[in-house]
Amino acid sequence: MRSVVARGLLSALAVVGIAGCTANPLSRPPPAPAVAMSPPPPAETKAEERRDRYIERALEQAPPAGLQGRREIGVGTGFFIAPDKVLTNYHVAGQCAAVTVGNGVEGKEVHAKLVAGSPSDDLAVIETAAPMAEPARFETALYTETGNNLAVVGYPEHGLVVLEAELRPISAREQDLVSARPRYFFHGSVHPGNSGSPVLDDTGAVVGVVVAKVDTVAVYQRSGHVVDDIGFAIANRTVFDFLRRSAIAYLPARPSRGLTPDQLLKKANGFVRQVGCWR
Repeated sequence: MRSVVARGLLSALAVVGIAGCTANPLSRPPPAPAVAMSPPPPAETKAEERRDRYIERALEQAPPAGLQGRREIGVGTGFFIAPDKVLTNYHVAGQCAAVTVGNGVEGKEVHAKLVAGSPSDDLAVIETAAPMAEPARFETALYTETGNNLAVVGYPEHGLVVLEAELRPISAREQDLVSARPRYFFHGSVHPGNSGSPVLDDTGAVVGVVVAKVDTVAVYQRSGHVVDDIGFAIANRTVFDFLRRSAIAYLPARPSRGLTPDQLLKKANGFVRQVGCWR
């Protein structure tokens, strides 16, 4: 937990934590008498089946080799910036006895090691050999962005099993995106587990890294105002400075057409991964 002052009102900031997702399978309601209810529609039945398979896959996952006896204390998000390097927050991976990276869908996790970290910037790079990763590209000309068609892709915790990356639309003011501040705030829903998620424009280029969210309760206690769904992202210029100091290359974005949300999520699934912290 750390506090920053952002535009007066946003004075209480809660770091988007790396609290692990607890596997709490949902119980089915008791069957109702046949005379009282008609059978559920096919769509509802299929949704329940998908949910059950989703939970079963999570419960069947075994710790990666070499981590028996360790406990996964939390998860966050990261994304490949090179075939063997993943960018995330320092508070996600910087102080772990062991780190793993996986895409959640196949249930496979691979070991990773910290190769660069900056607690002050809250950025870290971990190195791993995960297959089928397509590195993300960074937008380097933010003055062209409006901030209205942005999205966060990551693994937000809902108190349920999290296996698949989720896309959440957000918005940010253009003047905040291009300002000289190391972080900017955005409007949109973020949760623990989103730490380290990329902020993407509608072409899939990275324009920031999620780092924190406003502590709604603390803001209300201090100001009497309800401020919700405000997150903070590390600006690209801060990311670039960190990577240059660490002698780690990154890929600039190429001109590309805008994508639909489904297309954007599909593209992001090529580089976004869940990051596990083990003790």
